[in-house]
Amino acid sequence: MPMRSELPSGMRLVEVTGDRYSEWLDAWLGAFASPPGGDPAVVDFYRRTHPPERAIAIDDGTGYVATNSSQHRDLVLPGGAAVPLAACTGGSCHPTLRRRGLMRATLLRLHERAVEEGKPIAAGGVSEWPIYWRFGYGPATSYNALDIDVKGVGWRSDAPGGDLEVRRVDGAEARTLAQSIYERQAPGTPGEVVPPSCYWDRLAHDPADARLEQMLAIGMGGAPRDHVAVGDRGLVSYRITSDWAPETTPQNIVHVIDLLAVDAEAAAALWRYLLSIDMVARVQVWYSPVDNPLTWWVADARKLRARRHDGLWLRPLDVPALLEARGWAADGALTLRVHDPEGYTGGTFRLEAEDGKATCRRTTAEPDLEMQVAAVGSILLGGTAATDLARGGRISAPDPRAAQLWDTMATPERAPYISYFY
Repeated sequence: MPMRSELPSGMRLVEVTGDRYSEWLDAWLGAFASPPGGDPAVVDFYRRTHPPERAIAIDDGTGYVATNSSQHRDLVLPGGAAVPLAACTGGSCHPTLRRRGLMRATLLRLHERAVEEGKPIAAGGVSEWPIYWRFGYGPATSYNALDIDVKGVGWRSDAPGGDLEVRRVDGAEARTLAQSIYERQAPGTPGEVVPPSCYWDRLAHDPADARLEQMLAIGMGGAPRDHVAVGDRGLVSYRITSDWAPETTPQNIVHVIDLLAVDAEAAAALWRYLLSIDMVARVQVWYSPVDNPLTWWVADARKLRARRHDGLWLRPLDVPALLEARGWAADGALTLRVHDPEGYTGGTFRLEAEDGKATCRRTTAEPDLEMQVAAVGSILLGGTAATDLARGGRISAPDPRAAQLWDTMATPERAPYISYFY
């Protein structure tokens, strides 16, 4: 039986109703020191991307003191297949009520609901590393935050993209292009979580709506957004913040919001453009793939300062279904023993991969690899090596060659990556 969580006296786990959605949004955003979402434009934006009917909360009788939600999404797996995903987001707890089991209660309910809906996996971007392991989540993707010193970075003369034309586009065209480009690039990127169509509306909104712009540009001063495209193959959206005293040369900063491209040539053309904007000293990117070829296009890669971060965390709810849905890079067979404290997908399974496909069935054989379900989440997409987790004590591999075989079978062509957080 799935685990249950007892709440403190006087508290109830409730489904959020539409008339209390603003209260739920304020509780969520407030926990992260973000401005409250009471402005109608902000509430409308979140209402469409995070519908009230998917939100839950803990009510103590005076209001919402903890929040969470799970959205209907699809997760791209290695090989290009996509599986239904419970995309968990909006988790918060009032600081006066920490360590009372409130977050546990909301997560257990979201997992239970995901299983009821036939979803084999849940996922989220987590705020604190230590918390989510115990709920069965493991870090599965990574990204780099880039800070590029434009002066001296240079561009290799033989790098691609130099003969492609870039053009400025308005928000409406950027919105259409972004969705089209994303839908073409996502199947080749394990770890992408396909957003709803309304997610792209943020590119087309009226920049004069200062309140919504503030919500979409936290930390960037609400600077105007600009969009540049390469045909229908690539798009970059960015803001420039000014840093220019009269007695100095400009030190303006480009903040890249979205950079989408269907091929390396289009991506290179966009990067060439960003690194050539006049009066700009730095280009900063919050999310960039860890295998971004920009490193090899520029003349001096030491001008690219990269900080690696964990991205999407995965919580498997049906291990056999997930292993059969993903593609495999090499043939092989392994017996896996999985421990799931919530009782959804524990057991011993025989995985047999051949010609890119696999079967996964329960077995009574002794395991080659043994792990908690969170470790399955980490290695599922192939971005985290089983050999690393074995050395780190999160996977038991009596014969080290078993972990090596998993890595040979599971490593995809592209590093797993999610290009945004939901």
